Amino acid sequence: MKVCDICQKNESSITITRVDKDGKSTEMHLCSKCALEKGIGEAGKVKLSVLEILAELKDKIKDEDRRLVCPKCGIAFADFKRLGRLGCENCYNAFSERLLPLIKRIHGSSKHIGRRPTDGDKDAKIKLEAKRLRDELKYAIAAEDYEKAARIRDKIKKTEKEPSG
Repeated sequence: MKVCDICQKNESSITITRVDKDGKSTEMHLCSKCALEKGIGEAGKVKLSVLEILAELKDKIKDEDRRLVCPKCGIAFADFKRLGRLGCENCYNAFSERLLPLIKRIHGSSKHIGRRPTDGDKDAKIKLEAKRLRDELKYAIAAEDYEKAARIRDKIKKTEKEPSG
């Protein structure tokens, strides 16, 4: 039993995990009362686990679930209910009418509400540009165009020197 990190009295019912830009994660455990006071989610609602929801689905397979089939991989919605897995990425579109309420029930929302890394895109673009330039440098050296290779080398140094954050 984990105790709420704020009030230090009640049993925690919510765990919040924060991952910083270095990949280090920290957890905070909150009771329903403190979570509501902090405006975090609908802590008063009892949410079922994914396994409980899938087990409930498994017991409720209908004929129409067998007829609803993904055109790409051929898996039926009944198979999803039985196995708890989709067959391919196209299943999300094929079964969207039935999956959205299920996703909403499991996660409390059908849209992802989270933060993305602030500088993640910039870091990726810099790395991608440096790789592209290194490939270009190889071709210039292979073609024995050393003046061009020197210019590309200087661009690589400048690109890798750019601050990423």
